[in-house]
Amino acid sequence: MKIEGITVNGVHSYYRHGLRLLKRSVGSAPKDDCTERVPFSSVTYDFGSVCGRQSYGERTLNYKFELLCFHKKRAQDKVISILEWLHWTGRKDLYDDLLPDHHYEVREPTVNWEEKHGIYTFSVTFKADPYIKPNSNKMYTADTVNFPDIDGDGIVTGSDATLVLNAYTKLLAGEDPELNESQLRAADADMDGKITASDASLVLAFYTDVSSGKYDNTPGGWAEFLNNEKGKDKGVI
Repeated sequence: MKIEGITVNGVHSYYRHGLRLLKRSVGSAPKDDCTERVPFSSVTYDFGSVCGRQSYGERTLNYKFELLCFHKKRAQDKVISILEWLHWTGRKDLYDDLLPDHHYEVREPTVNWEEKHGIYTFSVTFKADPYIKPNSNKMYTADTVNFPDIDGDGIVTGSDATLVLNAYTKLLAGEDPELNESQLRAADADMDGKITASDASLVLAFYTDVSSGKYDNTPGGWAEFLNNEKGKDKGVI
């Protein structure tokens, strides 16, 4: 049976960090109060939908997790790892197992934790975009993606995109792509079973976004990038 939790930064709360989800609370997206009273009258006009769609503020997501660890040194390492996982700049996609076909876009959360007799309790509060967004048909995680680090230096750069494009060109001409099995697997960036020009384009687009700070240059960041590329609909309130 699958243990429920959340996936953010391409990492699942339970399967990577051992956090058991005790409670979740999802707030509604508050409607912006854009009403103005017409001068010298009793008429009040709502400007909330003047741009064609009602505007809403961020919704609040509250999660409470529990971690059991009775070895202080291991517990310390786990706590630090969890805090690092929940620390970033900008916005990330959060996937809650309760809504397998949708996700939230969230800012860095506030995290409070306490310990009692080896039981660590984490209270995590996210501020999320008001729209609950539909997932793509396939959700990627850090554990399931082909991280396109072709040259093996640990990160994705423009040179990796060039290597993918060169391999595609050689394969198209019936030549040896001059990549080993591991590199060929990594070059299939979209994991459709073949190396194409679109794989090179994806790698280059990811590197560009990494350079601007939008994603981490890690398998988790790559998974998040692929999920965003799969579906960009506005979603529902």
